[in-house]
Amino acid sequence: MKSMKKSNHEIGSWLILFLGFYTLVIAILWIFVTEIMFVSDFAHVTGYQFSEHPDTVLAGFYILTKRLIGVMILVVALLILLINQKAYRKGEKWSWFAILIAGGVTWGTFIVYKIIIGYIGASMITFVIGTLITLIGLILSAKEMLGKN
Repeated sequence: MKSMKKSNHEIGSWLILFLGFYTLVIAILWIFVTEIMFVSDFAHVTGYQFSEHPDTVLAGFYILTKRLIGVMILVVALLILLINQKAYRKGEKWSWFAILIAGGVTWGTFIVYKIIIGYIGASMITFVIGTLITLIGLILSAKEMLGKN
């Protein structure tokens, strides 16, 4: 009878798959509900709500840049999902480093952004969750994937 216990790598691979979908959801939110997602960041940095800012072009530009970042996050999410399906689940060593870079740079950058603007609020939890999923998934798979030649 086959054991039902999953290896650490299998669990790590499932976490990386979840990371891909989690990142995809975040990207969709950044693209389509930008004004809701960033109302508190904008108010913290400028002292105004979007509708109250005297320079409507600046407020519009802020929204546009956040949407464009959402598109970049969407690409990262698709890469994470593709890498997981094609290589990470199979234990290919290069894919461990690719996920480290894709997940680590993406989520780490967002945490640094919040620290730089001085707004460490509840919204930062989404970035911390992304970072934790990335790290736990990588740590669980590290021994099996990096131990290979």
